[in-house]
Amino acid sequence: MEETPRDVVETFFGRMADPADRATVGDLFSEEAIISVPGETFGPPDAVAAFLAYLEPRYETASKAFDSWTVAGDRVISQGTLYGIDNDGEPFEGVRYVDVYELADGRIERLDVYNDLAVEGVVAP
Repeated sequence: MEETPRDVVETFFGRMADPADRATVGDLFSEEAIISVPGETFGPPDAVAAFLAYLEPRYETASKAFDSWTVAGDRVISQGTLYGIDNDGEPFEGVRYVDVYELADGRIERLDVYNDLAVEGVVAP
């Protein structure tokens, strides 16, 4: 059975949550992927590597508590909250997020991440 767009996104979440698997998320993205986060956009050819490098100084660990999913064809929207430990060793929780994924041929072509990080005090060093 072929994976649905939501299956691909859930695989992405699972790999991102496990430091041992995080480096493998690139195979879920197309070579032409674009990833945007508040204040930054990463494009080909190294969007995934740049995205992972962007996240590294922010979190020691981070996980998501899912609130809702919306799937419309090849677009998947996940909403919920982030929680974890920042790189200063401080726990955080309740950081609202919305992630919008656009897929084609079973791979993520675009990811737009919206987080309330500055509001909650989780910012880059």
